Amino acid sequence: MNNNRHKFNNKKKRPYIDESYVPPFDAAILAQNIEYLRLSEAVSVKLTGAGITTVFEVVRREERDFYRIPTFDRRNLGELKNALNNRRLRLKPPQERPEKTPKQQKTDTENQSSEPKEGMRREQRPREQRQRERTQEQVQRGENRRDNRQPHDSGRNKDQRERNDKTPRNERADSQKRDNDTARKEQPRRAILNPDGISEKRTKEEREKLRPKRPRTEHPSDIYIKINRNNKWGFATRDGKEVIKPEYDDVFSFKEDLCCVEREDAFGFIDRAGEVVIPLVYECAASFSEGYACVFKGGVCGYIDKQGNTVIPFEFDAGTAVTDGECRVKKAGKWGELHIDNPSEIRWIN
Repeated sequence: MNNNRHKFNNKKKRPYIDESYVPPFDAAILAQNIEYLRLSEAVSVKLTGAGITTVFEVVRREERDFYRIPTFDRRNLGELKNALNNRRLRLKPPQERPEKTPKQQKTDTENQSSEPKEGMRREQRPREQRQRERTQEQVQRGENRRDNRQPHDSGRNKDQRERNDKTPRNERADSQKRDNDTARKEQPRRAILNPDGISEKRTKEEREKLRPKRPRTEHPSDIYIKINRNNKWGFATRDGKEVIKPEYDDVFSFKEDLCCVEREDAFGFIDRAGEVVIPLVYECAASFSEGYACVFKGGVCGYIDKQGNTVIPFEFDAGTAVTDGECRVKKAGKWGELHIDNPSEIRWIN
């Protein structure tokens, strides 16, 4: 008999865990080891010693369950909650414990209603009985003091109660709902998904859905692709057939059936057959746009057409591609708008 009682008393009490509770988080995150939370070594050792090794085992517990772990204090719990918050997780919300069985209720009733033996002084009674009697006496004294006090009621509270009594219950509920809706609208806009336990992956997906989509720009691919052999560049068809021998130091892409090429620090243009249509005599050049190309000679730039004729004289420090019949040119530190049809009149911007 004594051995059985000793065995029962040494049995460890495990914290109550609701097996039906399913944490509302991503399954991949719940399966992670507690190292995923980046806790301190002291907290990790205490959790591991209590058999808590995964994120699932952490978030399925309430705050008070962790106080059953030996030496686990308020500071450790604060660190754990901060780590969960950083990962958009949270502990199980506090819930009421299951009601006691009739046997437990009967035991509690017997303990509370037990009376001391007659003739036993207070000092000889059990310690718990003495504490219970002192508590009852304090409560009784407090009730007596409250009964002796004069009732006090401010006019403001009295008027408020009178209005509530005169107002039907449904109207009061509707008024409260309107006030709550107004307060909710006045609150600043929060993030799409607060740190309320939703996984980071799902948060990003929801934000991507609400992000405005930009129209996709289609870039037509050329029939030729660049090839390199022995650090020289040329072109081939997309099926791999060589059409322009790799003999240039650099090549641009074909624009308007002409391509800007470089050889020995000189720039010019070739056609799709690989023939040089504009000699390589320029210090720098850009691709053709609307039949014109910006080229440099003597440290200044101008514009030429597809036959190599100078359309805009070489007198500018920089220039841009022609768009809708106009371009931007720079001279003496100022930029201006130049129209190809009337290059003599430039509207200087600054």
